[in-house]
Amino acid sequence: MNYLLPMVTIVAVLQACCAQKITRFTACLMGRGPTLRLDCRYMNITNNQLRYEFKLKRKKEPETILSTINVNHFNDKYHNRASVYTDRSLVQLHIERYNTSDLGQYTCTLNIPEDLTINQTVSINVSKERLERCGGVSILALNTSWPLVLLLFLPLLQAGGFF
Repeated sequence: MNYLLPMVTIVAVLQACCAQKITRFTACLMGRGPTLRLDCRYMNITNNQLRYEFKLKRKKEPETILSTINVNHFNDKYHNRASVYTDRSLVQLHIERYNTSDLGQYTCTLNIPEDLTINQTVSINVSKERLERCGGVSILALNTSWPLVLLLFLPLLQAGGFF
């Protein structure tokens, strides 16, 4: 019996399901500008070059802000405002001087040539009400009462010899 065809099929399916995949797409504001930061996080098991595309849809057809999928397209409207930061598992789009005309549905599309999966696309609606500041969680930013903060730090104060 020939086991080659089933084995090749199983390997191809396993590699396709575990290859490049977008895991999270989030938006937040940073800095005083303010700057809109879109984080497109992905999982990738290959070392092939990543290609990306960011689009914004307001009311009609989506407009491409920046793309390396479609021959390094860079929208003139965002030419001086948009920049990209890439890492092994992250592609970030930064839009400086963010304002209400930048509200809408943002789409992140990732493509890794010679990978077995097709383009990965995910969208997020950016509205003024739901947009948070970027950064870590701080105990002081959680509207926590001061007695509770002191109670949490009491063991540290005791260890330091303050009590």
